[in-house]
Amino acid sequence: MRIHGFVLGLMLASPAALASPSPLILAAPVHSDILAITAAGPEAELRGLRLAAESGNAEAQIRLGYRYEAADGVDRDLVEAVTWYRRAAEQGSARGQSYLGDMYRDGAGVAQDDAEAVRWYRLSAAQGYDRGQTYLGYMYQDGRGVERSEAAAVRLYRLAAEQGYTPAQSSLGYMAENGRGGVLDYGAAAYWYGRAAGSGSAVGQRLLGNLYQSGRGVPQDDAEAVRLYRLAADQGDAEARTNLGWMYEVGRGVAEDEAEAARHYRLAADQDLARAQTNLAFLYAGGHGVAQDDAEAVRWYRRAAAQGYARAEAELGSMYDYGRGVAENDAKAMRWYRLAAKQGYAEAQNGIGILYDLGKGVAADDHEAARWYRLAADQGYGHAQSNLGWMYESGRGVAKDLAEAARLYRLAADQGIARARANLADLFRDGRGVPQDDAEAIRWYRLAAEQGHPRAEANLAWMHERGRGVPEDDAEAARWYRRSAERGYAYSQTHLGLMYEQGRGVAQDDVKALRLYRLAADQGDAEASFHLGSHFKTGRGVAQDDAEALRWFRIAAGKGNPEAQSELGIAYETGRGVDRDETEAVIWFARSLTEADDAPKYAAALLGARSPAAKIAAALRLLATLGYASDDATEAFRRAEGLPQAGGVDDALLIALARKARQAGPAS
Repeated sequence: MRIHGFVLGLMLASPAALASPSPLILAAPVHSDILAITAAGPEAELRGLRLAAESGNAEAQIRLGYRYEAADGVDRDLVEAVTWYRRAAEQGSARGQSYLGDMYRDGAGVAQDDAEAVRWYRLSAAQGYDRGQTYLGYMYQDGRGVERSEAAAVRLYRLAAEQGYTPAQSSLGYMAENGRGGVLDYGAAAYWYGRAAGSGSAVGQRLLGNLYQSGRGVPQDDAEAVRLYRLAADQGDAEARTNLGWMYEVGRGVAEDEAEAARHYRLAADQDLARAQTNLAFLYAGGHGVAQDDAEAVRWYRRAAAQGYARAEAELGSMYDYGRGVAENDAKAMRWYRLAAKQGYAEAQNGIGILYDLGKGVAADDHEAARWYRLAADQGYGHAQSNLGWMYESGRGVAKDLAEAARLYRLAADQGIARARANLADLFRDGRGVPQDDAEAIRWYRLAAEQGHPRAEANLAWMHERGRGVPEDDAEAARWYRRSAERGYAYSQTHLGLMYEQGRGVAQDDVKALRLYRLAADQGDAEASFHLGSHFKTGRGVAQDDAEALRWFRIAAGKGNPEAQSELGIAYETGRGVDRDETEAVIWFARSLTEADDAPKYAAALLGARSPAAKIAAALRLLATLGYASDDATEAFRRAEGLPQAGGVDDALLIALARKARQAGPAS
């Protein structure tokens, strides 16, 4: 499905996007600092731990609470875990207080209560316990149980970071990187990430890798980014696995290897990371590094979309839009696009615009289409800028404004959107919305053509053929027509066929011309159908066949081709291939003149007519143009011009009509 001037297809995220790091919230209590008691055996170990806990040993109480929380050697029992954490906390154990805070924050084994969580974290932090300080910082950062204060969060992170607590170091780096709670400072971010990474923190390694990849706070170094991502990925960090997969996908810091990219994405996807699932789905959709499989792509997009990941929602909408991996369903496409659009996802907004543009699953609505295109275009999304530009060029849903169309096309063209480049070139070629400039048109056509845009290739050929903006060069024209024709572009197939027929820029070859005409005609190209008819009429490259010639002329004439309509007029007037019928001849000659929009054009057709039927047709068209449209138009004109009432169309009438047409001048 296409609309002139822009591609309707929704082109989403190629290659799979590498998202910026999300806010660092290390919420789940991992308790990596709790060491298991070693004893003669698991049962004896548990008995010993319980005895110690019941005797008031805070460390044992914490370990036993963790056993119940993690189902380590006992059935999982969060209420029992809370009991033991509380006993330790109430003895003043800073670690026990921080773990009890976790349970209140998460509503695990107790009613969820952020204020109570903050109370226990505060008691822990007041003792200088790094973990308590860090988790109290998280609560301030998110405004949970306390008034939100990023400055307070930074202060707490710093206290813990200076004690060497790696989660606090990573959090402090994150705040510096994003200017949260203080001044934006990439150097400070790199310092704290580096300290965490040096202590073996996977999060620190991954976030430091991000800085090396982007060259913020450290020299840009893809190889170093890969090294750090790999260290974190080897520890099972899902985000790092995804980042490492992306580096393999695009060949940054490592040799491009889509199969290796898919392997890393799959590891992270199996950890339920939505970004990895979406990237893996993208590889399946395109057959990159894995066997192409739309159904598998849909499965992974669906898993990520179920987590509310906007890009996956948009991609899933696209799969429904085009019936890839699922039955085509416009309503479901719209539903998924809307979910992503609610999150401000530009590609989904553009997709909704397309559905309104085409009336797919909704009533066609140019104003609504333009509104959605604008939402996406205002975010800098190139395809939407190009689509909105077309709405301004054609005056659909917005007031026609060629200067605004040119502005939007340029924004999209500067992002490398091929169709926008081709459309902008059209405006420069014709001087619409911009000063007429063939050289500038050539520049934009060439940029789009080098991206493989078939219409740009065809128009570049046309410019070479006519010497506009470049020296006239039929061979170069044929080269560009051929590139476009090989992509299946009917216009180029027809015009390359014409060059073979005429021997311009290529060796003359009627057989090749016919093959190209047939390819284009099979796509419904009227001009190609006319040329096929002409070859069958004359027997050039094929056996002469009037019936086949008329068949192709009728196809072309039915699509409004005036040359084919004129050929049908000739056939009916002469009785070649059909029964002679002067009325039918006049009708077809008249139809061939419908594109003429002023009296002089009809007069030229009248004076150039070589047969009575053609003259009659031109005369009738000219009479209508001059205001004589009634059934007795001929006699009314004779009376007005003082001509004898001879009846019909004679030489005196034709001469008077031609003189009157010249006096009338072009239509305004």
